[in-house]
Amino acid sequence: MALLMLAAAYRDAAGVSLRAITIDHGLRPEAKDESRLVGRFCETLGVQHDVVRWERVATNALGQPVSQEEARRARHALLAGWARRIGVAQIALGHTRDDRLETFLMRARQGSGWHGLAGPMPNSVSPVWPEGRLMPLIRPLLAFGRDELREELTSRGVGWVDDPSNDATRFERVRMRKLLARMSPTARAQTLNVMDGLMRLRASVASEALSLFGRSLASGPSGDMGIALETRATTGAEAWTRFIEAMVMAAGGGERAARRDALDRLLGRIAADDPQLARGVTLAGARIRVRNDAFLCFGRAPARRGARAAESGKASEWDRAEALLTVPDLRVLAV
Repeated sequence: MALLMLAAAYRDAAGVSLRAITIDHGLRPEAKDESRLVGRFCETLGVQHDVVRWERVATNALGQPVSQEEARRARHALLAGWARRIGVAQIALGHTRDDRLETFLMRARQGSGWHGLAGPMPNSVSPVWPEGRLMPLIRPLLAFGRDELREELTSRGVGWVDDPSNDATRFERVRMRKLLARMSPTARAQTLNVMDGLMRLRASVASEALSLFGRSLASGPSGDMGIALETRATTGAEAWTRFIEAMVMAAGGGERAARRDALDRLLGRIAADDPQLARGVTLAGARIRVRNDAFLCFGRAPARRGARAAESGKASEWDRAEALLTVPDLRVLAV
């Protein structure tokens, strides 16, 4: 609700167009009434509001209840599909400073590296593929806490609804939220300082990795992309890792990055000039090979026996690699 209210004010000041959408996951009967509440508020703001319902099954293919992860994927796919149908250029999400801190605690518990501990990106692309193909996402409220946004809503006479699932401790984020509530203001501020530093590092690494993409060249009739191997000697290790990861995702067409242990093995082979690379190795649907002892090339791996071959012209999506290397807009964190 706060995002909607502030976005409408920005629309009036900047002259941009604005549409709103509510995704009804069909998980709670109250969701219909909540969607109508949002719709009435949109009417007062002069914002067109759409409601899209997730037509889901009660269980997944394995007969298990649908998970939060499956619901999240469906939500992003529906958002991207809606945006493309009506010509929305970017999707704004309402993640807050509290979401940053909760994400840090979750990822720290899971043993995430520095890249993940930087937290939610101020700007990125949709995490679903291919439905969310290159759809830009922005998170303009990362500098604000939920309490601040609630105070602003209250001062303007705007109400909101608290989702009861936010108190369900079976969800890890809710458990981290309760842990965060016990942290002192000093500890929160120190954690945010660490996260800001990691986000600055992430921006620097992304910028260097993106420059590598700009130096990549199309290679051969198959549409593979290659980069001079000598580039590795003058590139930082983290930027090289992120570049390779993005190129593998783009070439392989998968939704998720390759497992870190598998990616590390590939990086080790490249560093050791493994002769196997001359014949080509596969990872996450991508084929990686060294051509003429000079170029590291990425393309779609041949379809496995019995699998449907990739459509002609869809061997790779190199603009996706560029999008995956998006540089964080640090201004969002310094509002």
